[in-house]
Amino acid sequence: MAATSTDASTAIQAFHAVRRWRWRNRRHLTPLYGSVALAAYGQALTSAPHGTAGAMATDAVATAAFYAWTKWRAKDGWDNRPAQFLARHRALPSPPGKPLRRDELLRAAGAVGSAAVLTTLMPALDAGPFEPGMAGVWWLGWLPSVAIPWWYRRRIRPTQEEIPVGLEARVERWLATVGSAKGALPGAELIDPVDMDVEGAWQGTIALDAVRHTTDDAIAATKRIAAAFGVSVTSISVESDHTGNAALARLQVYQRNPLKAVPVFPGPQVLDKKTGIATIGWYIDGTPAMYQMWRPGWGAVHSHISGSTGAGKSAIFRSLFAIEKQSGLVVSWGGDPQYGKSFGFWQDYLDYFACGPDECMGMLIAANTELDRRSKNSAVSTWVDADGDTMYGETDWEPGEDPLLAVTIDEWQDVWGAYGDEAIELAVRIAILGRKCGIKLRLGTHLPTLESLGSSKLRQPLTAGNNIALRTTERSAGYVINLPADPNDIPAVWPDEIGVPTSGLGYMKGVQERAAVFRGWAPEAKEVATRWAKKADAIAELTPGAGENIGPLYTQWRDRLAARRAGEEPVVPGVNDDGEEATGTAGTATVPPVVKQRQTPVSELATMIQAEAKPASGTKKTQILAFVANQRITTTGLIADRLGIPLSTVSSTLTRAAKKGEVEALAHGTWAPVVADVA
Repeated sequence: MAATSTDASTAIQAFHAVRRWRWRNRRHLTPLYGSVALAAYGQALTSAPHGTAGAMATDAVATAAFYAWTKWRAKDGWDNRPAQFLARHRALPSPPGKPLRRDELLRAAGAVGSAAVLTTLMPALDAGPFEPGMAGVWWLGWLPSVAIPWWYRRRIRPTQEEIPVGLEARVERWLATVGSAKGALPGAELIDPVDMDVEGAWQGTIALDAVRHTTDDAIAATKRIAAAFGVSVTSISVESDHTGNAALARLQVYQRNPLKAVPVFPGPQVLDKKTGIATIGWYIDGTPAMYQMWRPGWGAVHSHISGSTGAGKSAIFRSLFAIEKQSGLVVSWGGDPQYGKSFGFWQDYLDYFACGPDECMGMLIAANTELDRRSKNSAVSTWVDADGDTMYGETDWEPGEDPLLAVTIDEWQDVWGAYGDEAIELAVRIAILGRKCGIKLRLGTHLPTLESLGSSKLRQPLTAGNNIALRTTERSAGYVINLPADPNDIPAVWPDEIGVPTSGLGYMKGVQERAAVFRGWAPEAKEVATRWAKKADAIAELTPGAGENIGPLYTQWRDRLAARRAGEEPVVPGVNDDGEEATGTAGTATVPPVVKQRQTPVSELATMIQAEAKPASGTKKTQILAFVANQRITTTGLIADRLGIPLSTVSSTLTRAAKKGEVEALAHGTWAPVVADVA
């Protein structure tokens, strides 16, 4: 009895051992499982009365399934929103996005095709896989030809690489982590790590496997390298080598980030007026972070500055305003959809301040008007060549008669979110054409992505200039520039100092094309910083007559700002005035100059403004409605071209007229007169 019990126990143990072995080797046994299943299928077809027809039908299904499988492997992601939603909630599988290589495709197609041919021949020849002839072809021919490549590619490899004994500790850690077969940069080596002057800091050279990796791959692996050495992503720098060799990269690691103690803004003398380059902070290795206002012989350099609340974006804007005001070469315009929250006291000392989204839209229109004026003037400007002959036409802007016009708009997503394509088209035009005319576009957003800019057309002109990416509060895809790490990985406070913010910390690409982390100047106390706004040796101004050419958008902005401070909601010419054209003082509310309004109580200002006459209707709206009435169907662009009225004015006028029932909106930008109902 005991012997029987022992035999049963041994059998059960053997059964479980076999089952565990089969589970551990399930991937290696796949060809065997597949061959047995197909052999059973072939035998069934051979025994069936219409096996050949069934085999051919199955071949067609197998061909379609194989084609669908290759397409699925190559698919990078779901295109429609419902599928994306289901994939995020794991209700739908995510496409792998790994297309088959040529050798993989040939092997897979050969295995599937040969199996289909043999299973079709079995019923056709009435020879099953276990009968003489076909058995040899199937078990000794097809199975080894499929199984041997499968087993070779999935052979058991060493799980741990041998690391030479006696290596320097940092090199040994590199080989065990980053440079290992499963590391971020397999095959890469760390060469000559040496200590730096800063305590706990060291640097070395990364020698990459040139067959698999380049410097860009090393920069993209910044976060994993930081993890390998146990430091924050902001305490490490991976950059291209000084020699430009694409198989090398420079590595710097800091145990304590030196950017914690960045100096306070030293003043506007940081601008080199010959090159147009200003220092706006410091890189982690102690070298100055350079920002280019203009490029000699080339023109204005555009900018994109991104960062979440508290990241230090506003402090960088204020430092740039101070540099521009004191230079005597730059006229600063600033637009803030938050009605001045970003710029603080600078709103009274800019050459033009746009308060709110409507005013920001007006600033874009004003900048385009100035762009047109400068373009026309440059065509007839003269200069003398080396032979003493007078030549016409300037192709690039240099500091001279026309100062650099820097148009800054913070929270750009709020502006194009309110005005859509109209705002984007104006910004794109400034970004593309403004460089040669000395007009610089500087946009501020919360994220360094194309989505936050509103249009991919802004990417090229912005990436050719200064790009600053400060800390963000969410991860994103589709960056405007290639960053060494996600700005979301930048901590809000220093890890070893509770409550101390990392404001101003981020990445910048521009003059130096560096991927290292930098930090902007620590802002001065506002009680002291106002001196850069109030006084300057020489203040740049627009060319005489330029302001009048722009019109009330520019010449009356201080009056509108004063009205807002008094509780009014003044109209912005050409933006929300329904296309009405003001003439003299009858079309606008007269408000005391900004200097006088500071000395007048708000209650008295409100009384003075309310006592003025309301704006009188002008002629633009009448012209636009009359043009629509005489056409069966017309468009915004056609009306603007025929009447010589700005596109944005026509659009806003017709939009409001459609709401009132004065015109009919057929589609976006397409209009028709209202047809009276016939009883």
